[in-house]
Amino acid sequence: MVLTSIIPLIRRGAAMAPRLAPRPTVGMARQFHGGFALRNESFFGEVTKNDETKVQETNTEQVDPSNITPATDKALQDKYMEEARAEQISAEKYISPLKRKLFDLNVAQHGFFKNHQIVRDPDADKTYKLSLTVNEIDALEPSIYLRSYRIKSSTKKATVVNRLVRGYTVKSAINQLHFNPKKMATELERLLKRGLEQARKLNYDEEQLYIHALWVGSDGNWQKRVDPKARGRTGIITHPYVHLRAVLRTDLTTKRLRWERDQAFLAAKPSSGLNTEPLNFSVRPYFRW
Repeated sequence: MVLTSIIPLIRRGAAMAPRLAPRPTVGMARQFHGGFALRNESFFGEVTKNDETKVQETNTEQVDPSNITPATDKALQDKYMEEARAEQISAEKYISPLKRKLFDLNVAQHGFFKNHQIVRDPDADKTYKLSLTVNEIDALEPSIYLRSYRIKSSTKKATVVNRLVRGYTVKSAINQLHFNPKKMATELERLLKRGLEQARKLNYDEEQLYIHALWVGSDGNWQKRVDPKARGRTGIITHPYVHLRAVLRTDLTTKRLRWERDQAFLAAKPSSGLNTEPLNFSVRPYFRW
């Protein structure tokens, strides 16, 4: 009974099959492109020339790689300068030219910057009271920002060395680190010597240059490797990498900080040694004899 019902459906499908349109095949398009498409020529000749096939002739100069050094490589130096500009705080970007001018007049008048002082501008024949924030003072005072390269060490080992020389003058710190047997002492000594070279280029006083801030941070991308153990077990050994960063300041900062400390001491209220307890007997949880 089931076979007799299926046979008419098969005959009907066979009768309708020639009426259907033939389905396009992908092979036709592949034959067309494969037979006539060329790389350097177009189908219509010079009327529609393919722009992607044009070859630009460039005159390449022969450069001797042995004569190229990091100091003479202009592309490398430009990259370093861009990174320095991005990290260094630009006083011209965040501070107005008038504040910069008044800051220089204040330093010329007192020998260092004194905040909340009256300054007279001789060019405009005006008097101003200059009051700057802590961030503005940090941007205007001469400073040198240093960043080390990637160092294979830990934060704990670097912090032990940083505590030894933090706050020292740069030359005294270099002398102390030179005779320190730790590995991070050598890395920090190289970093401070780079700071001295920058100070010479900026005409700063090397004798008064000191370490204003010094810290260590993780450099990321720590390497890991397998640590085989007994009974088929394994562990993971992590190799940490860190970087050192420092901020060097001149004697202008030390004089300003000393003056601010003296002003805060003079403005402080006198301490009284009188007894401030109430006149009545105060109950205490212990005996006083």
